[in-house]
Amino acid sequence: MNRNMMIALATSILLTVSVPAALAADVPTEQETAAASLQAQGLMAGDENGDLHLNDNLTRAEMAVLVSQICINPEHIAWERDFYARLCDANFNDVPKWAKTYVGVCASNGIMAGYGEGIFAPSDPATPQMACAVILRWLERDGWDYDTACDKAAELELIPAEALTGDTITRGDMAILIKRAQDYMAWLQTL
Repeated sequence: MNRNMMIALATSILLTVSVPAALAADVPTEQETAAASLQAQGLMAGDENGDLHLNDNLTRAEMAVLVSQICINPEHIAWERDFYARLCDANFNDVPKWAKTYVGVCASNGIMAGYGEGIFAPSDPATPQMACAVILRWLERDGWDYDTACDKAAELELIPAEALTGDTITRGDMAILIKRAQDYMAWLQTL
């Protein structure tokens, strides 16, 4: 084999190995795809740099912000901002101002509840169980209770099994849960 042929063969092998790896690196994860969809709908926002912090744990207040906007049209929420903030104040004494409207929406629609005695615990981490229960309430699905919410969500393929293994749910896994729930709701409307 001459030198030029060997260089061409080596280059061909190198390209064959490196091109699929480069293409695979550009394929977004399900978290990224779901978050991008929610961001395009105006439901999920990033920080001042646009970072969505998909690997960060979600708090109960942050979950209320995300879920409230699928419960009720975001324009309606903006229009009734003070009304929902007052509902929050009537039920909870520990919700920060920025989250009151969203917590009020969730509470008034029976999607999220507090722990009693005026406590919502907005800074507590959201667990997979909480997230699944909230989404199943939004979907108005029967055949589950709080203890079996994760099993029901997994049965409906609303969340990947690996998202159910930790003590908390990440922003990225919540994005998947919401996006899959939206897709499930759209599918139900076709029946």
